[in-house]
Amino acid sequence: MFRLPARTLIYLSAQARPAIRRHGPFRVGPLLRPSPTPLLALSRRSQSTTSSGPRRCPSCSTPFPTSLPVCPDCFYITPMPESMTYHEMLGTPYEPNPFVVDLRQLKNQFRTVQGIVHPDRWVGKPPEHQAIASAMSSRINEALHRLSDPLRRAEYILAREGLAGEETDKLEDMDLLMEVMEAREGLASAESQEEVEEIRSQNQAKIEEVLKEIEDLVAEKNWDALRTAAVKLKYLQGIQSAAAAWPAVVHDH
Repeated sequence: MFRLPARTLIYLSAQARPAIRRHGPFRVGPLLRPSPTPLLALSRRSQSTTSSGPRRCPSCSTPFPTSLPVCPDCFYITPMPESMTYHEMLGTPYEPNPFVVDLRQLKNQFRTVQGIVHPDRWVGKPPEHQAIASAMSSRINEALHRLSDPLRRAEYILAREGLAGEETDKLEDMDLLMEVMEAREGLASAESQEEVEEIRSQNQAKIEEVLKEIEDLVAEKNWDALRTAAVKLKYLQGIQSAAAAWPAVVHDH
């Protein structure tokens, strides 16, 4: 049998290796690990950028400056969803506890939003745009009105949870009811601002206790107990209003 010299075999083997590295289907070393599918990787990148990014104006692609579907750059506007909460309108979270709000932040956001949707800003724009802006401005006013006052805020939360209170709701805590009656009698018979201030101060301490109770009840989502606590707060706030109006005639709540 004919055999090639050993020197020739070594030469041919060395010449063949580069071809294998250039054209073979496999790679050596750590490059053997499969790389992600390009389309899948692109899909993940796309999801991460679209899901976490701000909502953009469909007209000019500028990010909306607030939660409202309004663009102050190109004056795009469309009605806000009916399901939008007052909290969303003013950029404060509803969860985990909608009773806890930052009043300073609430008012700052109110000014920002009203600066965008106030009817004066939409003068000269199409009538339908003016109508939408006017409706938004009214709802923003209502949102601040409801969220900036503890009693109205608690009543709004109850309404959203399907337990709206009634004007005829009565105070069932007899001990507190007696204290309320005594405070009103004290205001009716008070002869000096100092006496009124003493009643107001004591009543304010009771209000603080009820506010803490309401905050805890909202966190627990105990809506029935919250409704009762809101009635307590209404009576106590009535005393504060009567103290502020003194020496005007004090009427029973």
